Amino acid sequence: PPRYTEATLVKTLEEYGIGRPSTYASILNTLIERKYAVLEKKRFIPQDTGMVVNDLLTLDFPTYVDYHFTAGLEEELDQVSSGEKEWKQLLREFWGPFSAQLQEKLKEPKRVKEIGEACPECGKPLVEKLGKRGMFIACSGFQDGCRYTRAMEKNGTEEKAEPVLSEEKCDKCGSPMLVKEGRYGKYLACSAYPECKNIQPLVKPKGTGVICPECGKGELTEKKSRYGKLFYSCNRYPECKFALWDPPVTRACPQCNFPLMVQKVYKREGAFLKCPKCEHKEKPEDGSGKE
Repeated sequence: PPRYTEATLVKTLEEYGIGRPSTYASILNTLIERKYAVLEKKRFIPQDTGMVVNDLLTLDFPTYVDYHFTAGLEEELDQVSSGEKEWKQLLREFWGPFSAQLQEKLKEPKRVKEIGEACPECGKPLVEKLGKRGMFIACSGFQDGCRYTRAMEKNGTEEKAEPVLSEEKCDKCGSPMLVKEGRYGKYLACSAYPECKNIQPLVKPKGTGVICPECGKGELTEKKSRYGKLFYSCNRYPECKFALWDPPVTRACPQCNFPLMVQKVYKREGAFLKCPKCEHKEKPEDGSGKE
């Protein structure tokens, strides 16, 4: 169906008995001011905020967004205006059940929509989120310190390829992993789904062979930040959050005995090793920046 114009939307509101001539303008203004929709070529185009709010209210408060409920409430407000009904009574009738339902919904855990892809930085599921500029993709491990985000593709209609059996085994149940393609690229998913919902990035982080100096258990692996810059972090993340911006080398610092040093290359100084703790510098023994 064609999108609403201001005139056709007002006509529809009249047909359902929602609103009154004195409130139509404020209803239309609310759609724009709250960024539920925008006017393009005199037609309302729904925005991410409007669609998320609509989905939330329809799912959690279906009674209060029902056309008949709103129309009935309008009639009761008319009765208050004419003196046929007491406004305090109407408010109590509405607020009692609504407040109770609201408190119950506030106790429920927040719902997140997973996109079926693992975070390339920490391996946790990626989810859809709503921000000031609309929907975007973010890591579900945000509260654990992972800040991976990326823009959401608009109107993506890419066809999904058939899953391909990979040589990888699921590290949770041992079943073969499948290479799947989602809206945001390829990823590994356990073939035992839905019994096992393990997902992993297709490109595994590259190991360095250097033991994490903070936890002493994990290995420092090469990863890419959201901006494409390489960094090196413990593969036990989020349990261990140790990270470096420079390639690590298994060599104890002779000054402070920190268990590793990092490789640096400057135009004037050339290649050298540097302690990330005390900043001691030294030339590598083979001149390459490696042991």
